[in-house]
Amino acid sequence: MAERHPSITPADIVFAEATPRQQKLAWELNGASWAKPMSIAEYVDREAHLSRQDLAAGGGCRYWVVFPRDRPDEIVAGCESTRKTLLVRRAGLPGEVYQVSAYAIASVYTNPEYRRLGMASLMLRRLQEAMDLDSEGSALYSDIGKVYYAQLGWDVFPSDQATLEILDREEAARGVVQQQQQQQQQQKTRYLSKDELPALCERDVADLKERLAGLPDDGKTHIAFSPTWSQVAWHFAREEFMARAMFSRAIERRGAATEDGRSWAIWDHDFREKKLKVQRIVTTRPESEERRVEDVAALLQAAVAEAAAWDLPKVLLWNPDEAFTLGAKGVGNAMEGSVKVIFDERLDGSIPCFRWKGGKDTSATVWEDNYYYCWC
Repeated sequence: MAERHPSITPADIVFAEATPRQQKLAWELNGASWAKPMSIAEYVDREAHLSRQDLAAGGGCRYWVVFPRDRPDEIVAGCESTRKTLLVRRAGLPGEVYQVSAYAIASVYTNPEYRRLGMASLMLRRLQEAMDLDSEGSALYSDIGKVYYAQLGWDVFPSDQATLEILDREEAARGVVQQQQQQQQQQKTRYLSKDELPALCERDVADLKERLAGLPDDGKTHIAFSPTWSQVAWHFAREEFMARAMFSRAIERRGAATEDGRSWAIWDHDFREKKLKVQRIVTTRPESEERRVEDVAALLQAAVAEAAAWDLPKVLLWNPDEAFTLGAKGVGNAMEGSVKVIFDERLDGSIPCFRWKGGKDTSATVWEDNYYYCWC
């Protein structure tokens, strides 16, 4: 059993932005819990690779540590904060969308020798003070339930999800082909390559701003993280690294689009959890709500085929709205016996939480498009 240090107090420790050496030590420390199925060395290489991506480079992602004053190489706790763009439609100001800075917090970890001593709570309160100097809010995704982070000021938001579970991989792949052959030409889909996505992300951001501006004034503030190319590409860098490390294989299909180009999906291969996670589904100006549902179903069928090709048994969609729900049900009905659709609440991990600068009340805040692309 690891030796504990029960006598440590806030006066004994330093909270600071990590030096390169401390950053590597923190990765090695939390890699003991999070690296698998990779080795710790591969995990450290992956984290270093992610730190060089556009979203994280140049101070976009900052790494924080707590350590004893006299032992800077002994990491007590650590975390990271990534700067992102938050779109805000304020209550009482319909038609106006503001673009502000916010942070996403991730990789909160305490050295097992220092657990249950309040070190993580101390670190996060210090982090709040630092973030409040240059941002309007912050988000994190809890893997330890709804209570801990709420007590520190990050309020819980909905964590509904739809899971398309592939019961028979080969039958599911055949079923997708059959469904596509039966579809009308305008409902067919094609796969998207990586180089097509920057332009689609630009369209997506513009469309999201327009949607937020057009929301009726309901007395609430509506927010959404901007689905920029740098945000989406960060996920790609993560999955690419793992595909090379685990399978010596390249990822070619990054999503799918309807042939008319009005709707598309972007996904992420999570090889650790063995799921294809839908980052976003975008439907721009569909002819009708029925058409929107048809587009969603076609895109989810393409996602099922991609998951089957990588032997990933599940496709995951966060916080589905009514059209996404009906689209997922349509896939389940069309592929009965090979795909099972489950709707539930995510309670065991990645529970979305949000905090306004200064701890302002979030009860009149609506988090729009809280999909997987936001996570990091």
